[in-house]
Amino acid sequence: MKTLFILLISCITSLSALAQRDEGRRFDMEKFEAAKIAFLTQRLDISPEQATEFWPIYNQFDEKRKGVHMELRKAMHQKTENISPEKATELINKKFELQQELLDIEKKFSKQVLEVLSPVQVYRLGEIEREFLRHLYRSTRDGGRREPDGS
Repeated sequence: MKTLFILLISCITSLSALAQRDEGRRFDMEKFEAAKIAFLTQRLDISPEQATEFWPIYNQFDEKRKGVHMELRKAMHQKTENISPEKATELINKKFELQQELLDIEKKFSKQVLEVLSPVQVYRLGEIEREFLRHLYRSTRDGGRREPDGS
């Protein structure tokens, strides 16, 4: 319980620091990752024993996923003015290949992580990742401040 409290405080502090960063400064990826770890650990109620096995698997998965997402963005953000039918077909096929690769990565990750986390924790992981990003976005958008009415 004490560990979870410390992780929660760490998450809040990290999110606050991210939200208050100067516009001219670069995004601090280390603080982002620390906040994400604390948030996911707390929300999924990952035990210290689970964490030692989970995070290496998750980090490897996340790196692979980021790489495929970057390729997908590149493929989908090509200029479409005067695009040939052949090039359009090639890009459509590339999009489906990359989406399949993402699915394959997700399946492999789920299989591996089910050996460490409960099925409920694994099931909730994706939603909690999205919740973290929404929370971070809102904190950044609001400058780390919330209005008195809670909005």
